[in-house]
Amino acid sequence: MFVIVASKGRLKWISGIFQAEEVALHYMEQIPEELKEYQNLIHVEEMKYPFYIIESQGDFQFLPKDEVIVLFNNTDVSEDEDEVHFNIYTVDSDYRPKKPGTDYMGVLHHDHVTNEFIEKYNEEGIEILVRKRIF
Repeated sequence: MFVIVASKGRLKWISGIFQAEEVALHYMEQIPEELKEYQNLIHVEEMKYPFYIIESQGDFQFLPKDEVIVLFNNTDVSEDEDEVHFNIYTVDSDYRPKKPGTDYMGVLHHDHVTNEFIEKYNEEGIEILVRKRIF
């Protein structure tokens, strides 16, 4: 899998996700000059659709389903009731914003994993992940 990760100061976003390197490189060419310096194409080895992006504290992890289950099993409810432990994005096909190089990650299917979410996961297991269309 080929992922374009952008970073501008404290802001980080995914500018594109592609199964084929040549498609990713072609897309990179379409990114406007004023945004190109912020883009970085990375190769995520051994990853295939569907996979999951975990966004936590401004960083991204790319995980297969079994590692997402491990993450949920190891995430505890915190004392801060408003805490968002992480955001989880479900990626099941190539992703490319209409405006190359920009942040449109909100269009990807995602959930904010809060204490309430973890409590429901602890009660229901992966059934909640299925119901929320994560799996």
